[in-house]
Amino acid sequence: MSGGRPRQTIEWPTVALLVVFFAAWGSALAWGDSLPWPLLVVVMVYLGGLWMSLGHELLHGHPTRWTWLNTAVGFVPLSLWLPYTRYKTTHIQHHRSDLTDPIDDPESLYVLPQQWQHAGVWKRRVMLAVRTAPGRFTLGVPVAVARFVYTDLRRGDARIRIEYLVHTVAAVALGWWLFGVVGFSPMVYVFGFCLGGSACTQLRSFVEHCAVAEGTRSAVVKAGPVLSLLFLNINLHHTHHAEPDVVWYRIPALHRAMGSDQIAAAGAGLYEGGYLEVLRRHFFHPFCQPDHPLSPGARPYGARGVT
Repeated sequence: MSGGRPRQTIEWPTVALLVVFFAAWGSALAWGDSLPWPLLVVVMVYLGGLWMSLGHELLHGHPTRWTWLNTAVGFVPLSLWLPYTRYKTTHIQHHRSDLTDPIDDPESLYVLPQQWQHAGVWKRRVMLAVRTAPGRFTLGVPVAVARFVYTDLRRGDARIRIEYLVHTVAAVALGWWLFGVVGFSPMVYVFGFCLGGSACTQLRSFVEHCAVAEGTRSAVVKAGPVLSLLFLNINLHHTHHAEPDVVWYRIPALHRAMGSDQIAAAGAGLYEGGYLEVLRRHFFHPFCQPDHPLSPGARPYGARGVT
């Protein structure tokens, strides 16, 4: 599972989508003042979420055979906070990991049993809250950003710090141009494109992986054309993990050929009602227990509550 195998041909639908994205992003910057600000925020949220999905596509080696070119496009720091090279490294590690394991999987939602056991009542409540839909889209976004950056920087790795430094310089330069030269509203951009786009990713990844003892640990969430485009079909997550090098527009056909709905239903879960079903099922009830149920010393699978 390379997570970034060079393409043998150029994938023109993805190139076209990138062109359309940058055209829409540039248009929003140029003529955003002519839109009511609530509508502009919605547009920026969708574009921010699409950029996160495109970054995911780029790190998996799409759309060209030239890794340097894919990386150069992904490196453009439109989200401001996310260093692309670090995202690429950790995400490829995620694909090669023991999925959901809090030590091996850098994208795991779970904590070690001893972390849960040593947490106080209020910390446990917060852990449970961010595993519900309201918590996911309020506390969850800044917590995810802070966790990503903190986990990286606490390693004390000079190479990682250089990656962050290069990203920061590029992001500051882009911010100066966006807000100082173009004059685009920092509030709309940060809360719309940056945090709103990250919230889209939080929605997509909310139930993607579940620590089940048997079957696939990658779920499937069915979605309509608007969200399928936003997520570039990665909501069909079992299929993506089974064949991570497959380009986004070929995932649905492969998904059907693999029978991924049935595989997911017997494992991490199938949400036939789409993201409305995800939100309904987990509005009050946490998606998963915080302590990894497959690790020694954890509570039984499906445990709920703060004790």
